[in-house]
Amino acid sequence: MTINNNFSPIIQRFMMNEINAVINKYSNIESEKLKFVEELLSIMEDGTFKQELLQDFDKTLKLATEVGENIVDKFKIEVYLWMKEHFDSNISINELIRYIEEVEEEGYVEVKEGIIIYKKDIDLTYLAKEKLETMLSDERFVDKLLDKDSLIEYWMNGTSKDQVIRELINGIEVEELLDFDSKFIIENEHGEKYMYAEIEC
Repeated sequence: MTINNNFSPIIQRFMMNEINAVINKYSNIESEKLKFVEELLSIMEDGTFKQELLQDFDKTLKLATEVGENIVDKFKIEVYLWMKEHFDSNISINELIRYIEEVEEEGYVEVKEGIIIYKKDIDLTYLAKEKLETMLSDERFVDKLLDKDSLIEYWMNGTSKDQVIRELINGIEVEELLDFDSKFIIENEHGEKYMYAEIEC
């Protein structure tokens, strides 16, 4: 390896020591882990995110090792990193893959009590029914969801809880009704927006 002769012999020795340290570092990494890094980078499109990974080998190695032999794409990796940063740093790639599969099938998934991932503009009626069933048994939510006049009217007419739930769902968007604290995660290749929401329930 040739070193620029413009540097003094002492500086050249420092440079060679650093170069050798880097060579030793990469030589001592298990070949399987290096393979994971190569596979991870091969599925990433050229762009800012890939450049970030190429700038920090330790971060990329950690991510590649976590992904391992799971079949993932750029979309899953970006959702995974978002969830680790904003929701749960201990979430596993296997959990994330299951969540995404359920969102694809059902439109949403509850990853924890009161926390969901969903597709923007998806029909969340079933989720609303489930949540309202519990919420209308709690006085503080009843006060929040229904004004005094509505309560009196429902009581006088003997309106059932199911009827109240139907009226609530038909009268307002679910996101507003359940007072979602929503955050945008990412848009998939079909232009569908993945959202993260916390629901007080």
